[in-house]
Amino acid sequence: MPLKLRRDEKSGIWYVTGSVTIWRDGQPHPLEIRRSTKVRDKDQADAIKRQIENEAAERNITGREPVVTFRTAAQRYVANGGEARFLRASHSAGARFELHRRFDAIAGTPLDKITEEVVETEGRRHYPNDATRRRQWHGPIIAVMRANKFRPEIQRPSSNEKRTHFFKPDQAIHLINLISASRYRNPWSPALVTFLFGQGSRVGETLAIDGRDDISLEHRYAMLRDTKNGKERMVTLCPRVVAALSTLPNIGQRGPLFLRYDGRPYEEREGRGYKLGFWKRAVEAMDFDTEIFTPHVARHSWATWFYSQTRDVVRLKAEGGWESDEWQRYVKLANPSIGEMAKKLAFNFSSENAQGTDFAESLRERPGN
Repeated sequence: MPLKLRRDEKSGIWYVTGSVTIWRDGQPHPLEIRRSTKVRDKDQADAIKRQIENEAAERNITGREPVVTFRTAAQRYVANGGEARFLRASHSAGARFELHRRFDAIAGTPLDKITEEVVETEGRRHYPNDATRRRQWHGPIIAVMRANKFRPEIQRPSSNEKRTHFFKPDQAIHLINLISASRYRNPWSPALVTFLFGQGSRVGETLAIDGRDDISLEHRYAMLRDTKNGKERMVTLCPRVVAALSTLPNIGQRGPLFLRYDGRPYEEREGRGYKLGFWKRAVEAMDFDTEIFTPHVARHSWATWFYSQTRDVVRLKAEGGWESDEWQRYVKLANPSIGEMAKKLAFNFSSENAQGTDFAESLRERPGN
């Protein structure tokens, strides 16, 4: 049945209905069409009908699927598990997805026709702040296009300012509790997150810990051997970490200490680190931005709590494994109440054998630091 125009009597909107034949692998396949033109003018509606017919003809001649619009691409992206937070209209909920009106300027544009100039112009209109525009505008647009097999030549706004994000100790406990109560319950995931918050280690060097050779609960230490700078270091285990690790069934056994929910070792994804899906789900449940509050923020949190509690920059730098001046960012976050809260929650970083240094200038003055 050829395509026809049908006018809705109530709204006055014209609809395209009927079917077109798509040839695939030498066989005809009828494709049912019922699409709103969203216009009340019959001439405009007729032009849209011809466009649909031309798209079908292009598919038959070239064998290529027509390029989808940004709206359709965004719907596919969200339906396949993509982050909907900055794409979804505020009143869109559940399985129903409606693109936010801020994307109206590009919603009906095919992905291959979206230009950097339009993205930048519209982005500045909605988000004057570079950091916000980078995260809430450019980020979702690029993610949608990449998920639909397009590699856009769109540059994000520069992010020259380094911002330090961290969890407060009670927020970290809430996150750990959410992970403990998750669908795939296991002892390793909450213990791993407790270790990241309690010791400030990076994810990769933490997952490399051997359950027999690199850790001692009796003597409260762990050896980090596979480090970013290639230099192994020892960290002193805080009470909450000791308690969490004592629940692991493989403590004292050869092999990786921290395992997946199914008891298998983690495998690093090429160029993308390790996937900790349980972390992302828990952060989403707390309504935090998963693009900002990544597992690495546990390291920022530890450094903030550690300095707030101890004022010991020598141990901060040594146990954090810093050879650069990155540690200095945390010296500025010195609210003592943060450290006290951490101590009450058993993130106690006091050391009986280490002599504290109560000012940061001692490290700044040393050559090579």
